[in-house]
Amino acid sequence: MVAPLGNNYAKKLKDKETKDKVYKDYCDHIATGKAHRSWYYDKDGLLLTWETMEKYIKEDEDIDPLHKKKAVSASMRIWEERGLEMMLGKIEKCQPAIYQMFMRNKFGWDSKSNDNQEDKGPETYDASYPNEE
Repeated sequence: MVAPLGNNYAKKLKDKETKDKVYKDYCDHIATGKAHRSWYYDKDGLLLTWETMEKYIKEDEDIDPLHKKKAVSASMRIWEERGLEMMLGKIEKCQPAIYQMFMRNKFGWDSKSNDNQEDKGPETYDASYPNEE
């Protein structure tokens, strides 16, 4: 028997409650500073990888991509704070070159030709203190 066109037989996330639960798990993973590619969901009889979740984000109207963007921002905040701690000497035996390489790879820093960056950053910025004359 051939499956009817537009069927849901292969869909893993069939109801909104399950979608929300799995998507929250995905966003929570990213928000801790981890890479989205290291996420998988293996609970409740479901097995999904980050690729499946990304497809749902792009194609499913029940999943708001804003939550992933917020998680990516939270991830960046964690790594920026670690960089500031290194610069202020709060982390002993830090390796600035490794941190710089990590940030380049994770967030596309220093890559002007990469349009798929998660954070492109401003072209220029004002480094003066407020109320500075």
